[in-house]
Amino acid sequence: MTTIIDVAKKAGVSKSTVSRVVSKNGYVSDATRQKIEQAMDDLGYIPNMLARNLQSGLTKTIAFISHDFNQYTSIFLNTFTKTALKYDFYVNLYVTAGDKEKELDALNLMKYKQVDAVFIFTRSNSWDDIKPYRKYGPISTWHRIDSPDIYSSYVNQYDSYLMSLEFLLSRGYKNIGHILGYKNNKNTLARINALNYFYERHPELEKKEEWIFLNAKPYQIGRNIAKKWHETSNRPDCLVFYTDFIAAECISELQLLGYSIPKDIGIMGFDNNAISEIIHLTTVDCHLETQATNCFNYLYSELKNSTFSPIPIIQELVIRSSTK
Repeated sequence: MTTIIDVAKKAGVSKSTVSRVVSKNGYVSDATRQKIEQAMDDLGYIPNMLARNLQSGLTKTIAFISHDFNQYTSIFLNTFTKTALKYDFYVNLYVTAGDKEKELDALNLMKYKQVDAVFIFTRSNSWDDIKPYRKYGPISTWHRIDSPDIYSSYVNQYDSYLMSLEFLLSRGYKNIGHILGYKNNKNTLARINALNYFYERHPELEKKEEWIFLNAKPYQIGRNIAKKWHETSNRPDCLVFYTDFIAAECISELQLLGYSIPKDIGIMGFDNNAISEIIHLTTVDCHLETQATNCFNYLYSELKNSTFSPIPIIQELVIRSSTK
């Protein structure tokens, strides 16, 4: 089997020079690099990446765990991967389909030194079940969790939701429907607290429990909400959704039913992703790209024992024509 010493002899350079080319670490002139690469090609030399990783202590690979691959995963993963590449790191996507065991298998990759760290986009196991894996490597997420063991780059949902409701009230909307996420999710709980405070602050407004939807799964919920609004007589004059995609789905169905936005009803989302700009949706920019960058930078700083300084996230109201 061809070794690094064979390559060095053929190229007429030292073993350490070949090592710098293989590891991409340290200066080697272009002419020498080309000579070494040609020698590697002629001899059929394949670097032992496992041995190299063991020497450095890093695989330079991050596991990205998600239930599936959707429009939100793609936005987050795109920025996360681009940031990783700047530091010569790779990102492996592990789709679990919500299977708890598959999720734990992905976390175990740190234990067996197949990845250096883990980012959790969506999870099935409890945080208490996930936290023990921190001893094998750093873990980050964009979900809200207050823990010294897992880094969370999250948006203050209380402030952003209260800001949204006050904006809608200022535009004349007094009968608002709320489409929220999973009840036990901390972001959803923050929105519920903001919602309750909003109605306490404005006792002249009626909080209609039948138009507060919890555990609203993304699939088809926007279309179902549009049909419910169409079929009822006591209609909200505005609907607020916890994601832009579901809001866009609702707008699409309402337009198929013959309604005009915002003439007949106002619609507001949350995210400010690409689809919101296309359909002119009023929304809140929660800066997904910044969250993704912070999550990778934290993992990198932990692996390199360097200082981590997160980029501040300031949510912004983005007003478009889906509201008056």
